[in-house]
Amino acid sequence: MKNLRLQLLISHLLLVLMMGVVMVGGIASVLHLGHSIDRIMKDNYKSVIAAQNMKEALERQDSAATFFLAGQVDRARAQDTKNSALFDSAFQVEANNITENGEYDAVQDINHLYYSHYRRSINRLMNDNKQMSPAAARAFYFATLEPTFERLKNRAQDVLVMNQSAIEKRDSTAKNEARTTAILGIIVSIASFILALGFALRMIRTAMAPLLTLARQAEEIGAGHLNQRIELNRNDEIGALATSFNGMIENLRQARKLAIDRLHRAERMSDAAVDSLYDPVVITDANGLVVHLNRAAEGLFGAAHSAVGIRVDRVVREERIASAVNQAIHKEQTSADEGEAAFLPFEVGGSQRIYRLRATPMLDDEGTLLGAVAVLEDVTHLCELDRLKTEFVSVASHELRTPVTSLLLSVQLMQEGAVGELTEDQREVVNAQREDLDRLERMMRDLLDITRLEAGVVPPRFEMISPGELLKSAMQSIKPQAESKHIKLLCCDAHDLPCIRADRGQILRVLLNLLNNAVRHTPAGGEIRMSASSTPACVEFEVADTGTGIPEDYLPRIFDRFVQVPGATRGGAGLGLSLAQTIVHAHGGVISAQSELDKGSAFIFSIPVGEGA
Repeated sequence: MKNLRLQLLISHLLLVLMMGVVMVGGIASVLHLGHSIDRIMKDNYKSVIAAQNMKEALERQDSAATFFLAGQVDRARAQDTKNSALFDSAFQVEANNITENGEYDAVQDINHLYYSHYRRSINRLMNDNKQMSPAAARAFYFATLEPTFERLKNRAQDVLVMNQSAIEKRDSTAKNEARTTAILGIIVSIASFILALGFALRMIRTAMAPLLTLARQAEEIGAGHLNQRIELNRNDEIGALATSFNGMIENLRQARKLAIDRLHRAERMSDAAVDSLYDPVVITDANGLVVHLNRAAEGLFGAAHSAVGIRVDRVVREERIASAVNQAIHKEQTSADEGEAAFLPFEVGGSQRIYRLRATPMLDDEGTLLGAVAVLEDVTHLCELDRLKTEFVSVASHELRTPVTSLLLSVQLMQEGAVGELTEDQREVVNAQREDLDRLERMMRDLLDITRLEAGVVPPRFEMISPGELLKSAMQSIKPQAESKHIKLLCCDAHDLPCIRADRGQILRVLLNLLNNAVRHTPAGGEIRMSASSTPACVEFEVADTGTGIPEDYLPRIFDRFVQVPGATRGGAGLGLSLAQTIVHAHGGVISAQSELDKGSAFIFSIPVGEGA
């Protein structure tokens, strides 16, 4: 037993040693790869930044020259002094970090062109005691300064391209090294496995006979057959080994299950990442010139390299996007409408996609405008869901009208005694059925009206209407209900207001809906006030009450479908305000609500004034 124990110990130590060799090799490979990356950052990244800084400083100096030509002498000299120092600093960094073939020649060209020609020409233009005439200064700029500036910028771009290409090349080399290291690691691991298998076979040959059975079963386990157990009724080391094998099988089974779960989760995450698409993004500078298009935006507006430096309206060819970007730039206001006005259709891959436009100004820490960012959020699926929802509600409401009408007719016949005289209990049940059916019928009618209005099936029949007549008609209709609850009705004189262009029946329905809600939620002795006022563009109607009010949390959602305030007097399905909003929007107006608990509510909506009113 001691010999067997010693051999097993030696074989395991050798296996651990091989694993250590593999680990050390892997760590060495990682360190080597990190060194390659550090070399890229050290050798080329400084030169890339320096070349970019030189280009920017050159452009600012050229801009200073144009300021000088425009007569802004002090500003031109200040900007030139500042940016010449910046160029000197960037040039020194580049001159001390030459790493690529041809980079030395480019640096020497920049040194010669800048210090021997460009700086002397600028000093001659701005600081020479013999002041040039404006015409001579312009001629000097276009004949001398601008060509030198272009040559300098091109040589700085050459330095930038050299180092960027070197970064890409070394990045590719690092990837190849990583791939080679991975292959080598696999080979070493396989070799280690083969070597360990050889020692295992040798142990089988030299061990006692019962180990042959254990070895065969171990091979089955090594092949992945984890649904078995090793049964050896022994109390020696082999028996202990068998027990350990059984425990290992269970652990491997759990580890495999965990690994499979992790693999499935990783596959799902990978699939989701591959299937995800970035929203199109357009970035402009403070002058409205395109700075960048992301890949999704390239699919809509063309290649980014051909769009950079072009005005955004010429790139996107969509007036609303250009207008939103200009608003973000000139007014420094975010454009993020939630209505249909913010939806933009585009043909992508032969199908139409709907995007929601959002444009935001970009400001630095000091509040200086840098440009604007326009994001097109893909809401095609949301629009499709809304369409399907509207169609479903319309179809369901339409199909339910016939059975509900039939049930209402049967209940009416029972109430009228057509099927025999009802007892008091039966009449009470029938009356409850009648109320529920009436409420269901009103809900379906409202749903149908909403869907028809949204689909444009029942467009408003516009005519010129007096606001005073609408208020008077609404007051006459609601007066009996208000008097039955001892609620005071007040109405302002609106006969001097301009006429509105509206559908009489639909606007009257809005007023009656608001008045019915006010009567329902105003206690006896309360007050309801109707009023109207005009602006140059519209007439505003207001219905205010002294009722229970609306909690602040519900005000933003009060116009959504089926929204009802908890604890409020029930009498509808929560569709009235949604229908009112749909009607007002169809007329080109807006509706809003103001409320305070136990103090009442006020609903205000506007309708545009008719032409010639």
